[in-house]
Amino acid sequence: MNSKRTMLGRLAGLLRRPYSVPQLQGVLSEANELVRLAQKSGQTDRCGEGQRRYHIDAESAMEVQWQTLILPLLQGMDFSVVVDLAAGYGRNTVKLLEHAGEVIVVDINRECIEYCQRRFANDKQVKYLHTDGASLKGIADSTVTLMYSFDAMVHFDSDVVRAYLLEFVRVLRPGGRCFCHHSNFVERPGGTIEGLPHSRNFMSAELFAHYSLKAGLSVRQQRILDWGGYSKLDCISILEKPLA
Repeated sequence: MNSKRTMLGRLAGLLRRPYSVPQLQGVLSEANELVRLAQKSGQTDRCGEGQRRYHIDAESAMEVQWQTLILPLLQGMDFSVVVDLAAGYGRNTVKLLEHAGEVIVVDINRECIEYCQRRFANDKQVKYLHTDGASLKGIADSTVTLMYSFDAMVHFDSDVVRAYLLEFVRVLRPGGRCFCHHSNFVERPGGTIEGLPHSRNFMSAELFAHYSLKAGLSVRQQRILDWGGYSKLDCISILEKPLA
């Protein structure tokens, strides 16, 4: 099968394509596995108490992070239609709204979506998408100018990261860009996030660049970050969908 088709694109094609029974079982198995992996780093219904505390406590650091780290890397980007992936309680959304024409709040957790709906009830430029944790079903092709994810993708399984990169290519307009804050932790391949530094999943700057290029995105910049007392734990990658 074409490696650049998204999981949900493949599922949608089931009604139109003549799959054999083994092929059909394989597609459904792949979809179920991606959802299972996504749920390891993000609950689908309610937040745990620790997750709620983190969302609230992290608000206090957002202004400094935005001004000193994030905003300088966003210079020159098109904020017309922004996706805030894994938005949590919306601390990044608040800052994105200062620049964006429209923000699509995306999260696997229904409580986070409901929290943001209350928080931004008066902001008509905010839309919401409760995702399965591995796709952007509900966002039309070539409609987004900026994909943004900060302090979330660091926890994603590498298979989930790859699935999202393919979705980024689908939803971005030509020339659209991605701001991706992801893990640069490589000490436990094939493991889980429990007990790891700041729950970082297995990923590196080089592997992320490799996945991005194979998905059809160019890598414009990568910046290695220290985080929470750990040296070179994270990376921010700036990606772009080619014009042609």
